[in-house]
Amino acid sequence: MDYTGWELPVLIGLTVFLVASYAFGAIVNRRIQRSFWKALRAEVRRYARRVSFKGFGSSGFKVGFKPREGPLRKVEVSLILLAREMLLYLPVAYALRRRDRVIIKANLAKKPTFYLEILSKKTPLKGEIKLKIEKLKPVELGVLTKHMSIGSSRPKKAAELLSGTAFEHLIALRDCLERFSISRAEPHIMMICRRDEGKLEAMFNLIDEVAKALAHQEAPHGRRTMR
Repeated sequence: MDYTGWELPVLIGLTVFLVASYAFGAIVNRRIQRSFWKALRAEVRRYARRVSFKGFGSSGFKVGFKPREGPLRKVEVSLILLAREMLLYLPVAYALRRRDRVIIKANLAKKPTFYLEILSKKTPLKGEIKLKIEKLKPVELGVLTKHMSIGSSRPKKAAELLSGTAFEHLIALRDCLERFSISRAEPHIMMICRRDEGKLEAMFNLIDEVAKALAHQEAPHGRRTMR
């Protein structure tokens, strides 16, 4: 095909634009990763000095570690970024309410005996988890119920678990939390949040509080431990 008119300059310009936008998007995502890792590293040091690391290019990364003590046995934190290299994709992603996400998965020394699902009423994950929540019994948690759908196989036990400090952490995360679940299968605890480095401390505080409360609830024979 002979490009002798305006087609060739347009094609060259479009190619240059796409290559430049791809490079720019990759640079932005790399900067986000560095900033996020700096904040995450401060939290991870509470549990372990050594971590495993797996990079996903400019799309994010995953770190895993085993806490030195406590009820948590294994923790994985993943940062999943939007494909900012694909300029035409971004408007569609934002229109669908997709954002950068943080996914935290944790295993416990002893698996829980019930299921819990907390799902933000605004999250695009709602369609994926809706059927699972409908199979559970509703849990009322005051003002939190206005922002989230909450269901559990044992509502009374779930309400007891999420009272007090855990409830305060959930309130602190209500603007970025998309899903929080407890399961008998691994991972025992899973949290999905929109990326917010300023909320990492609250995320880990919630994981800590729930893990400790579960360890207390699941004491041998279902009885409180004796001192």
